Formats: sequence, C-alpha cells, structure tokens
Amino acid sequence: MIRGEGTEVVRGVTPKDVWEFVLDPAQYTKADTKIIWVTKLAETDDGMIGLEEGKFFGMRGSVVTRYRWTPDYRSINVTLIHGLLKSLNAYFEIDEVDGGTKIHHVEEMEMAFGPFGKVLEIGAGKWLADSVRQEVAEIRRLLEAGERGKGP
Repeated sequence: MIRGEGTEVVRGVTPKDVWEFVLDPAQYTKADTKIIWVTKLAETDDGMIGLEEGKFFGMRGSVVTRYRWTPDYRSINVTLIHGLLKSLNAYFEIDEVDGGTKIHHVEEMEMAFGPFGKVLEIGAGKWLADSVRQEVAEIRRLLEAGERGKGP
C-alpha cells in the first residue's frame, strides 16, 4: 500500500468553498495532476458514482469510484468500485478554522498484479506522496487567488 497526504489552511474561504472546488472537475483538475477528468455516472443518496480518467506515474487509465460526502461540507470520501488497482481510499477532511478552512487530504492505493504490484508500489510511493502534498498546496493557492468551484 502506498500513501500520500497533505494539509493546508486556506485563508478567507469557507468549508463550502473548498467542498465545491474539490467536487468541480473543471477546477479540481487544475490542482490534481493525476486527474484528467471526472464524469458523474450516477447520483447516490450520499454522493455519486464517478468515472475518473487520469494518469498514474505518467500512464493513462481510468477507475470507477464511489464518492460519499456529508451535507455539512466537512468530508468527501472516495473508494474504488472497479479498476486496475486492488484498492483505493481517498478522503478530504474540511474544517473551519480562525480566518479560513483547514484541508486534510489522504490518498491510499494498493496495486493489483501480485508481486509485480509490490514492485510498482516501491517505485510509486514517493511519487504519490509528493503528488498529494503538491495537490493540496495548489488547492490552497488557487482558492486564495479567488478560484471557486460549482460543486458536483
């Protein structure tokens, strides 16, 4: 299993601003270099089913994921339904703080392909850790520059 994690405080925005940015593919793809696009396939009671088209370690691919979110704009959870990965768990914790909003984002992946998957994880671990840290820093930069999303 490999993991990436990032935390930033975004000044001058609300949890709803962050939530809407993360769930708007046109905005989110500006911050997350792993994602090319997210297409909503279906709505669910607590979120949606999405097709994520992206790049992993420079290779294009896609996965079907389940998005779950809370109505108070405090969390977004993404899990794998179908794809080449063995598992995917990603989440955003969004908390109001004095003067802004704190974002904590984690992505955890386990490769399929048996022993070859373990070799892939060794090569991709640092890449994912760096990518998620940069993603959260870019979300902060874009939001503080006035970018806003429309939500799902």
